[in-house]
Amino acid sequence: MGRRPLIRRETVARAAVDIVDEDGPAALSLERIASRLGVKAPSLYNHFADKTEIVEEAARTIVLETPEHADVVDGDWIGWLVEGAIAFRGALLAHARSVPLVVENFPQRLLERLYAQHCRVLHDHGVPVTDQMFIVEAVHRMTIGSAMCAATGRPAMSTPIDPDQFDVGVVESLASNDWDDDRLFVESVRTFLHGVRARWGR
Repeated sequence: MGRRPLIRRETVARAAVDIVDEDGPAALSLERIASRLGVKAPSLYNHFADKTEIVEEAARTIVLETPEHADVVDGDWIGWLVEGAIAFRGALLAHARSVPLVVENFPQRLLERLYAQHCRVLHDHGVPVTDQMFIVEAVHRMTIGSAMCAATGRPAMSTPIDPDQFDVGVVESLASNDWDDDRLFVESVRTFLHGVRARWGR
């Protein structure tokens, strides 16, 4: 019988994710991954062409942690998209220090497969074909952007440094602290989707 391999692609990718989660993308190296797995760095080339391929697999690992998307309920495709976006954003923010890595190395084939699935669902619920990809791409970008802001410490707008530049009502609204990152994201996506649907006049 052949010897059981000491490492597998998934364990290498998981080790890379763990390293970035702990110490940030700059800490990721073949030597660091190999040390964590108890092997020599050259042995990683038995499974990956180079470090870039490891990073891409790490990004894929994080994306695949997004919980399964439930079916549309009562034709509410807007609610379905919002819930899916919340789940994806949550998966990203569970690895906040890795979010830039995912954004820069998003697995293209996986993205295309997810986009195709979403377009089919939208088609089944009467969304015009001309708007399907626009909607899916826009929601994806809003999700990525929100996750990047939250992950890199750019919080939702709070009380301004110079309140004299704003209407008093705006300042009071911000002072209420109603607009945290989570609510800002959800309401932004929901408002966008309702706006798109309103264009159709139905």
